[in-house]
Amino acid sequence: MAKPYPIGTNLGLNNRLPVTRMEVSLGRGVTACWLRVAKDIDLTQSGFMRSRPGFALSVAGGWHSLWSDDKDAYGVFNGDLVHIDHRTLARTVAVPGLGSGRVSYSRLPDGMVYWTNGTRIGRLSGSVARELVTPAPNPVPVASATAGGLPAGRYQVCFTAIGPDGESASTEPVQINLPTGGGIAFAGLSANTLVYATGPDGEVFNEVLGGDYLSLGNDGAVCDTFMQDTMPAGHTLAHYKGSLLVASGRWLYVSEAYRYGLFNVGRGFIPFPEPISLVQPMDDGVYVCADKTYWLPGDPLNTTPVVLLPYGALPGSAVFDKRRQTAYWQGEQGAVIAKSGGALALPQDEALTFNPAKSGFSWVREHLGDKHLITSRFGVTPP
Repeated sequence: MAKPYPIGTNLGLNNRLPVTRMEVSLGRGVTACWLRVAKDIDLTQSGFMRSRPGFALSVAGGWHSLWSDDKDAYGVFNGDLVHIDHRTLARTVAVPGLGSGRVSYSRLPDGMVYWTNGTRIGRLSGSVARELVTPAPNPVPVASATAGGLPAGRYQVCFTAIGPDGESASTEPVQINLPTGGGIAFAGLSANTLVYATGPDGEVFNEVLGGDYLSLGNDGAVCDTFMQDTMPAGHTLAHYKGSLLVASGRWLYVSEAYRYGLFNVGRGFIPFPEPISLVQPMDDGVYVCADKTYWLPGDPLNTTPVVLLPYGALPGSAVFDKRRQTAYWQGEQGAVIAKSGGALALPQDEALTFNPAKSGFSWVREHLGDKHLITSRFGVTPP
């Protein structure tokens, strides 16, 4: 039987040092050792090794994009977005035919889970799929000049729809020039259509109540969704200080405050030099990874991005630890630890080198009193 060889305290993994320098003296006869490979073991905070817990197949099939919190769990199973029962693992199809695109999720303050997969975007209430926001009227109702009691001038009209998912974005305004004694008639209205119009030569759109616009009695509510648009689908999304953030290509879209499905088409977006791979909100700013790692302090639409690292992140590799208010993701030099205020740490930078990869996954696990960051890298370029 081979004689056991004491290696002392474990310092963790290291593939930078030659094998002849893996043992380190800590003084007073105490030695520690770097590990070249650690397979199926956990390294404890005290430097000891123990067998990693095993696993068993629970549900067979084609799974991807698993997500859960303390209320709900979701995943894509054989192409369908399903709600998963925490206890029984029973599946209920919420969105059929979603396909193979990776899904990003976030629970927002309205209690719903918002999701996007690059081509579609929506929200979920348990196993029930909901629209992101009520769609704008389509086809657009028609406004035309008629006889009435309006003074002469240039009038503008737009329409919205109201429904269980809130008020839609407005349609593009149409302009109608009226002589004295004119009016505006509407056709193609449905029961959930709202009509807004300006006064003569005006710019403020107020709701028109009671049918056609024939007199200056349109003192209804102002159109809050004027010239806004539905948030686009993207490849990742998040919530920050009352706004939904959606990354689509190299554009970061920021919704109107507490109108998660709508954004201002004139200013509700931020362009980056290259496609965005990660969006990670903190309590005082947002990390965005594209060609570089950026920190956006405060209001994303009224700030100057700060470059923190000369490289970005692996798509899909972010995880957030609520208890420690700490974010983790994977970059070129391994794990990145992110705190509020734009504070980053690179714990693996001096000990490990990594080949380029296309995407990643991270998971924070607590087991037997130790907390571990579990990471995987996919599509790794061979050495």
